[in-house]
Formats: sequence, structure tokens, C-alpha cells
Amino acid sequence: MIRRNVLLAFLALTSTGCDLLSGKCTYEIRSLDAAGDVSGNGSALATAQITLSENRGTIQATSMQWLVTGTTLKDHVLSAAFKDASDPSVVRVDLPLSTVDRPEISQGATSTREGVNFGGIRDLIVAGRGIVVLQTDLSSTPTITIVLVAHRIGDWVRPNCS
Repeated sequence: MIRRNVLLAFLALTSTGCDLLSGKCTYEIRSLDAAGDVSGNGSALATAQITLSENRGTIQATSMQWLVTGTTLKDHVLSAAFKDASDPSVVRVDLPLSTVDRPEISQGATSTREGVNFGGIRDLIVAGRGIVVLQTDLSSTPTITIVLVAHRIGDWVRPNCS
């Protein structure tokens, strides 16, 4: 009886698209895209786009990619950071500035492999509290806050499972 049950379980695993025995179906992924912009004098002053990608299971990792642009602000931004609107005094992820020869204000990627703590970041973006804060040398606008709005929120899926 035990041998029959083990054989039936083995057949069920190998005949389904979810091939647990090959290691293909042992993790899940999800991602989120968010963007926002700030206008000044009738034109876009700055825009920000963020993608957050997460893995859980046998593969554990979270990564974040971003792009911050603003042609009129490019040479005036002193720092850029991703923050929680409910506590803007704390930098959640530092967004290093691009070099002067690049057209964007900041563009890059980071992950948990680099020691970044992404705990709760997805939830705060979904809740509408994710912001990108730019500090500038402009007396008229020393701080520019871009509110991020999630426009694609993916749920957990197993990519190699059908």
C-alpha cells in the first residue's frame, strides 16, 4: 500500500507541469512597476520610474531598478533618494546621481545581494507612500517630491510551472 501511494505521488509530480523534482518549480516571482512626475510652469519638471522584482522559495532575492529624469533639473540636483512619505527623514534606498555626461538625473539598480533592505518597500508603494525626493541647489525649489503610483502590480507566480 505504501509503495503504491509513493508511486502515485511520483507519477502525479512528473506528469504535471509543475516539475518539482527537476528544481524548476521551487520558487516564485512577482514584480511591480510604479511611476510619477512633478510639473512646474506647465511642463514636466521631473519624472521617476521604479520596478521592484522579488523572488521567494529556493531563490531568495529582491531587486529595484529606477530611472529619474528632468532636463531642466539635471545640473541642479544634489541628491536623490527613495523614501516613505510617512517618514521622509529616512532614506530607504539611495539613488546615486548619474555623471554629468549622462542625460538622466539618476539611473541604476540594486538588490538584496548588495545588502539593501527592501522590507516593506512593495507595500508602501502599493499604499501610495513611495516617493522619490530630489534635493536641489535651486532656492525656488530646494526639495522636489515625486509621488510614485503603482500601475502594474504582479502577484506571485511560478515561472517554470504550468
